[in-house]
Amino acid sequence: MPYSVMIWLVDREHVPSGLETRESRHDPVLNPGAASGVTAPPAFDRLNYGFYETEEEAKAALKEVSKDLEKSNPIEVRSGSRTFLIPSSRVHYVVCEEVTRPKDEPAEARAEAREHAHVGAAHATV
Repeated sequence: MPYSVMIWLVDREHVPSGLETRESRHDPVLNPGAASGVTAPPAFDRLNYGFYETEEEAKAALKEVSKDLEKSNPIEVRSGSRTFLIPSSRVHYVVCEEVTRPKDEPAEARAEAREHAHVGAAHATV
């Protein structure tokens, strides 16, 4: 079964100073990240560190994160074409969990789920 490693962050609300307005923080010209929506609130409260096919791979990822946290190094998280460096002080905890992908479910369970979705759609009111 596959595993997901998720980083939960400390919730620290960004409070703009008198010189920093909401508009300037999200201006794509002044803040290049604003063009992608990365700097626009609400901020992420958790980030997916990675998906792993085996428990051993997931445990190795946890050890990697643990070593960085022990040294107060930032945690590097890749998401698509973006790379986030999360300060160790922002990491609340890291979770490893076994996950089920649709392709891992038995064919009967997938068929039943599709049937329920179809029945629900047929009874939807607009």
